[in-house]
Amino acid sequence: MILHITNDYSGSTVYMNLIKELDKRGLTQVIYNPIRDQGRIGNNKIEFLQNDSKIIYDYILNKYGDRIFYRYKIAKIVKNIEAKIDLSQVKLIHAHTWYSDGGVAYLLSKRYNIPYIVAVRSTDMAFFFRYQIFSREFGRKILFSAANIIHISKAYYDRFVNLLKSSVIDRIKDKIKVVPNGIDDFWLNNMCQKKENDGKLSLIYVGSFVSRKNVKLIQKSVIFLNQKLGVNVFLNVVGDGGSDKKEVVEVCQQFPQYFKYHGAVRDKGHLLSLYRQCLFFIMPSINETFGLVYIEALSQGLPIIYTANDGIDGFYGAEIGERVEKPLSVGKLVQAILVLLDDYEKYEIDKNILITNHKWRNISKRYTGLYNRVLKSSQFSR
Repeated sequence: MILHITNDYSGSTVYMNLIKELDKRGLTQVIYNPIRDQGRIGNNKIEFLQNDSKIIYDYILNKYGDRIFYRYKIAKIVKNIEAKIDLSQVKLIHAHTWYSDGGVAYLLSKRYNIPYIVAVRSTDMAFFFRYQIFSREFGRKILFSAANIIHISKAYYDRFVNLLKSSVIDRIKDKIKVVPNGIDDFWLNNMCQKKENDGKLSLIYVGSFVSRKNVKLIQKSVIFLNQKLGVNVFLNVVGDGGSDKKEVVEVCQQFPQYFKYHGAVRDKGHLLSLYRQCLFFIMPSINETFGLVYIEALSQGLPIIYTANDGIDGFYGAEIGERVEKPLSVGKLVQAILVLLDDYEKYEIDKNILITNHKWRNISKRYTGLYNRVLKSSQFSR
């Protein structure tokens, strides 16, 4: 049995899609999801093919104290897992974050001699490692004891290597793997070629309106292009939520000749239609672990504008779009848009590579291989 420890299972479909494909491959799994919002109980439920597989939503976290007292939080989670799961049946633990989930996996591994793999995500590096200095030594112990360390993107692998001391990297480098996230089969089953440039310079943004997504910067750039340079660019804004939403929507309403706010688009067919009406996708996000919307856009033939050394950067070559260097600015974003418009014909997206890298069935096969190699290791007797 595989025990997944994932504090954000109920908040993202990424984990659900992976676990569904692993279920199809015959793996028995228990998904443990500690939550701080009771309203998330039942999110991303799965009708398992394997009879003994299940999801445990554990409403044990609070909104404030558990964010501050990290070691207390993971000790509490360990205690609840011991009470609710027969750990004698667990052969391997998959911790889906370095600190919040990996800390629990580390303690369980030491106590029950269960091997584990751990994923490193943006919050682990941008928050835990950066600000919780007192937990860094414990974080290194998690890495040293892990059988494998998973990175979702090449950019975050590079950042991780630069973040840690070379003596630490030397001890763990052979255990590090880059395994990207997948996207819904809908997009891979409905891929299309790049749209012909018909002179209608239409862009699209899809996502939330948290500040790190830089939607306000995109809007300023579009206004500059139209008003200062005379380049007629139009931006479709798709999404909902986040601290910048009010301002983003107000700008869309103030300049309807430059923007259209579509709100959240849940219907994939409608979103597909919006993608296909546009020339390219733009999201100069920072602290983006991967960014599945980039892959959705690429599947519909759209070149992309993205941030250097972040998210998808480094996973594909320059032919997929234009990267914007940090620190981000209107000038840099305008330049990237102009380059993409001028060189539009040169961008090419290999659909077969997208399928190979981002089909959940293929990714589940890679994880199954990792699991099997760990279980054959002589390090653990279970």
